[in-house]
Amino acid sequence: MKGLFSTTCSRTLLILFFSFLLFTNLTAQPQYYNFNTGGASNNFPFNLAAGKEIQVLYAPGTFASPMPAPQGMITHFFLRASTTANANTFTDVEIKMGQTADTSLPAGAWYTGTMTTVFSNPSLLITPVANEFFMFTLSTPFPYDPTQSLIVNIKQCGHTGTGIGVFHTVIPGFKRSTSLVGTSCPFVYGQQGGFMPHTGVNITAGGGGVQNFALRLPTPGVNTNYVGIPFNAAMVGFQNVTIEAWIKPGGLTTANTILNKGAASFDYQLGVSATTGIPFFRAGTAIGTATNFNIAANVWTHIAATYDGANVRFYKDGILVSTVPLAATLGSSSNEMRLGRGNADAGSGNLEEVRLWSVARTQAQIDSNKCKKWPSTFTSTTGLLAVWHLDSTLVDSVSGFNGTAFGNVGFDTVSYPLPGSGCGPTSITPLNNIVPDKYSLEQNYPNPFNPTTNIKFSIPKGGFVELKVFDLLGREIATLAQDPFEAGTYIIGFNAGNLSSGIYFYTIVSGDFKETKRMLLIK
Repeated sequence: MKGLFSTTCSRTLLILFFSFLLFTNLTAQPQYYNFNTGGASNNFPFNLAAGKEIQVLYAPGTFASPMPAPQGMITHFFLRASTTANANTFTDVEIKMGQTADTSLPAGAWYTGTMTTVFSNPSLLITPVANEFFMFTLSTPFPYDPTQSLIVNIKQCGHTGTGIGVFHTVIPGFKRSTSLVGTSCPFVYGQQGGFMPHTGVNITAGGGGVQNFALRLPTPGVNTNYVGIPFNAAMVGFQNVTIEAWIKPGGLTTANTILNKGAASFDYQLGVSATTGIPFFRAGTAIGTATNFNIAANVWTHIAATYDGANVRFYKDGILVSTVPLAATLGSSSNEMRLGRGNADAGSGNLEEVRLWSVARTQAQIDSNKCKKWPSTFTSTTGLLAVWHLDSTLVDSVSGFNGTAFGNVGFDTVSYPLPGSGCGPTSITPLNNIVPDKYSLEQNYPNPFNPTTNIKFSIPKGGFVELKVFDLLGREIATLAQDPFEAGTYIIGFNAGNLSSGIYFYTIVSGDFKETKRMLLIK
């Protein structure tokens, strides 16, 4: 009797639990939205049987409820339905996202700036409830900068069922463009106005580790484009320092500042001289200039400078190339810190993985950690003050030296380790042009291996792929892929020459697909 009661009770609880999940899914609010009440019903884009395409511009500050949306990765997109429908199947639903400094759509035309396909489904069933949001889970999370306008392009190429109305509120300006009446996929631009759909987003602040980015500064450099970081007492009070970063200057016609604490007081600064591409370190009026060291434009280079109170040492890609005597005292002003700007000098191109230490690091420490992203994998974190991953945010993950973008500052998608850095896998090879019918991750070959092996995977549709290697303790050892891939089958070569013998695991994540396999290294 007791067993029967327990079983019956468990089943009842399960039914209630799943009913609760269903209910909350239907009525859940997005994390951030523009409107969730009022408005008028509109047919665009999901209530036209022949299909429709729209573009919507969400200006900075649009997603302000129940609080302003932060910088981070958009993982889900919502629209508020004005009708209830149980059986709507839409063909070739596609959502693209992009960002721009513009606050209005171009007059009389589609927006044609860079956009990323974040959702695509050839046959999508949507069952909305009137006055509630319905949700799209993005296959490619999108990096959102709340200081810029978000452009969203939505299209569907026809549907069965009654269609879905979406609430809109009319606001000033060209905020929505739509396809021409009577056209079908591919659609032709038709009209525009101020119809603003009731929209929401979910955002994983800090990027969520989904995709890697680098800070983008315009080329040629202009000193009004930079990241400003408010003063914090922990930024001063030490006399040894290490500044390091991956940089890819857009050009050398202007100086390329990496980090400057103190603005015009130059408490400490690392930069690259204009024209020559020679790195320098500065403390107040004392400047140490590297020898035998040039930074090339449009090439990723790891640069580090250490100061121990007597000498500045410059490292290129982890190798000591220059030691310069310098008699200087690091400043202690209360002025801000800057990335990409000194005082009058600017920055250009890309910055990635900027780090600040209150100790003079050794060559071994710099070289062993230059390809590692997370401090938990560093050989030592003694003296680590700040790490700006710059993964679509300006957050420092160590001390909270968080920045604010000034001027035209953005982000570029890059893999990490960076292309051409010598940190990544031996090769990535597409096998053929045949599109597989399912996701798969195969056993590495050879296995056991020493020191190289190949890992084969397949994805049936284009999307972001992350492939990483971990040790037995779950520590990340290597990132073999962190990029968008077209549908297909690929082989990635992995060189474990710097690892010890043992068991390792490799994990692939693409969309909702995730799989892990084991491999054995024997030396």
